[in-house]
Amino acid sequence: MADAPADSDALARQLAEAGADILPRLEELLPRGLDDYLSAAVWHHLDTGGKRIRPALCLLACRHFGGEPARATWFAVAVELLHNMFLVHDDVEDGDTMRRDRETVWVRFGTPNAINVGDYLLAAAYRAVLRSPVDAATTVRLLDEFTETYATTCRGQALDINMRARPDLSIEDYLRMVSLKTGRYLALGMVGGAIIAGSGDVLIERLRALAASMGAAFQIRDDLIDLTAGKGRGGVVGCDIREGKPSILYAHALGAAGADDRRALVEIMGRPREEVTDDDVRRARDVYDRCGSVAFAAAEADRLVGEALRTIDEIPPAAADGAARDFLRGVTAYMVSRTK
Repeated sequence: MADAPADSDALARQLAEAGADILPRLEELLPRGLDDYLSAAVWHHLDTGGKRIRPALCLLACRHFGGEPARATWFAVAVELLHNMFLVHDDVEDGDTMRRDRETVWVRFGTPNAINVGDYLLAAAYRAVLRSPVDAATTVRLLDEFTETYATTCRGQALDINMRARPDLSIEDYLRMVSLKTGRYLALGMVGGAIIAGSGDVLIERLRALAASMGAAFQIRDDLIDLTAGKGRGGVVGCDIREGKPSILYAHALGAAGADDRRALVEIMGRPREEVTDDDVRRARDVYDRCGSVAFAAAEADRLVGEALRTIDEIPPAAADGAARDFLRGVTAYMVSRTK
């Protein structure tokens, strides 16, 4: 693995190369073609690919913090499996029928099988952590970080599910939700790589703080993408509106809209997904436009990026050298500038 380059195209290539490194391990842990009512569904989902950014960050972070990436490969696999477990269950919870422009697992194989596939992926993720070629004390640290991340993300998802269509959702509510749902989860690969490299608590805490800001900016970008290009949902735009999800756009509009627009927006967001029409989506988007919610979201993402960059600047030189901090700056820019 070469050193992480500064420009985003080169970093994207390096992330892709590092992400591809885990595929042999995935196939070793989850063999294809088994007649067990699991293999077909697991690989139906995993073969959709995705960018595998989180495991790639694990491997690259391990290198940049002075470790050997080969020792982090199994933990990177665990990070990828946890990510995909969340996606399979998230599709069930949200009722999404397409993932990466392919039928979701619950649509192809049924809801009970999709729930079981997600559970199986989680079990496989724990097995992958335990295969890490590290000493017992480091294994315990990795298991603790993995389990705490899993629990924290579930807490964030609980807020996401139960704050949908809330008529009093605030920006603070939204940021609390994404901090739990996205922040620690985004940090997991980098933190795991740093632990395997032998990094101390100072760097680990700075990485978590970095991911809290970067994760929130990442999620805001996700909210904006949903209104424009969609997110691999077969060309469907506005899934967050159809699901009544607590996006930053919705939270901002509730505080900025007039009474009629606010009432209409809450009513649209509160409908069952199958009853939300394309006209409803357009009307909600019109409310966002009139309230300046898109511009507000973009500005808030920029603020959070600045916060993330300040966090990187605060990492002591003893914990991360200049090249490592440049790597983290590049990752921050890459994660929040995506368009799909």
